[in-house]
Amino acid sequence: MRPRTVLLTAFIAAVVVFCVVQDRVTARGAQQYAEQQRRALSGRGTPVTIDEVVAPAVRRSVQQGLLWGGLVMAAGIVVAMRRRP
Repeated sequence: MRPRTVLLTAFIAAVVVFCVVQDRVTARGAQQYAEQQRRALSGRGTPVTIDEVVAPAVRRSVQQGLLWGGLVMAAGIVVAMRRRP
């Protein structure tokens, strides 16, 4: 594989990894919100707003997505540099 092909493949993989990680972490935040609301409705907790729970989850999801996507991209750069003629 040419270095350009390796970089393009790594970039696409990094975008996919970012999207998957971001989606999973955000979904976990939404699940936490639902659980806290169920507890509040059953009288075992205090009500929360969606912003109190999901906004931090979205921030974490972007941070984690960038971290893991960046690691994939960094690995692609290393492989591409080793393939230089």
